[in-house]
Amino acid sequence: MQKPKFNWEDARYFLAVARVGTVGKAAQSLGVSNITLSRHLAHLQSRTRSQLLIRHSKGFKLSDEGHRLMEFLERAEAEIEAAADIFSVDQSSASGTVRIAAPEGFAVRILSGSMTKLLAQHPALNIEIVPQSPGFSLTKREADLAVMVSKPVESNLGYVLLGHYYLGLYTTKAYLENKECPTQIEDLGNHRLVGYVDDLLYSEKLNTPKAVWNQWRSQVSIYSPVGQIEAVKSGAGIGVLHKFLLQNDDVLVPVLPEIQLKRNFYLVYHQSTEKIPRIRSVINFLRELGTE
Repeated sequence: MQKPKFNWEDARYFLAVARVGTVGKAAQSLGVSNITLSRHLAHLQSRTRSQLLIRHSKGFKLSDEGHRLMEFLERAEAEIEAAADIFSVDQSSASGTVRIAAPEGFAVRILSGSMTKLLAQHPALNIEIVPQSPGFSLTKREADLAVMVSKPVESNLGYVLLGHYYLGLYTTKAYLENKECPTQIEDLGNHRLVGYVDDLLYSEKLNTPKAVWNQWRSQVSIYSPVGQIEAVKSGAGIGVLHKFLLQNDDVLVPVLPEIQLKRNFYLVYHQSTEKIPRIRSVINFLRELGTE
C-alpha cells in the first residue's frame, strides 16, 4: 500500500493547530473548514506514523513527537520565507510586517518614540506594537519579537539583553503634608500603597512592590505602570515606579531613596526566523536602544 504523500499544506495546517491549540481557531486563521483542516492533520499523522497532537479539555497539545516536528517545520518555514528575498529587487532591504509584544512602559517610552528612526532606515517595514497579557506565548507565534523582563526558558527561543532599568519608591509632597515620611521599610504599613493587580501579572519579575517589601498590600491596584504613576501623582499614596518613565517629573518625590530595584529588558525572538531580513533588521535596531 502506498504511503500518503507528505506535503507542505499538511505541515502548514499542523503548525496552525500547534500554535493556537484548537482546530476551530486554526481553521479560522487559515480560512478553511474544520473538516478540511482535520483531514490534513490525519494525513500528516498517517505519514509520520505518530500521534502528533493530544486532545485535552480545551483543545490539543503537542506530543513529544509533535514538539520535534514543530521545531523542524518552523525552521523549514523560515527558510521558505527567507528564500523569497533571493528574488527581491534589493536583497538588502527589509519589508513586511513585524509584530512586537512589549510591556506598556517600554512600549510607551522606548518603542513608540523610536518608530520614526526605524522607518527612516527601513521605509518598507510595517510595525505592530501589541501588549503582553497573561497567557501570552511567543512560542505560539503571537508576535515576531517580544520584549520581556526575564530570559525565555523555551529551547527554540533566543534572546539578547537590551539593557536594564531601575525602580524606586515615590509619592508627592502633598500626600506627605499630613503624614510622616517613612524612614524604614516597615513604615510603609502606615501608608496607602499603590501597586499591581496581582492576578494580571504575567511574570513574577513584575511584582516589584513585593520585591521591595514582602508585606506590601496595595490599597489602589492598577494593571498599568503608567497608570500607577498617574495615581501616585494625584496623591493616592506611595508606589514602586519605573524611573525611566519619570523623566523631568517635578511632582514626585523619592521615599527611602536607598531602596531601588534593578530589572532587565530582554529582546526575545524565534531562532527559526531571526535571519529573515525584516526580523533581523528590527532585532539589530532594538539592540541599539537603551533604557537608562
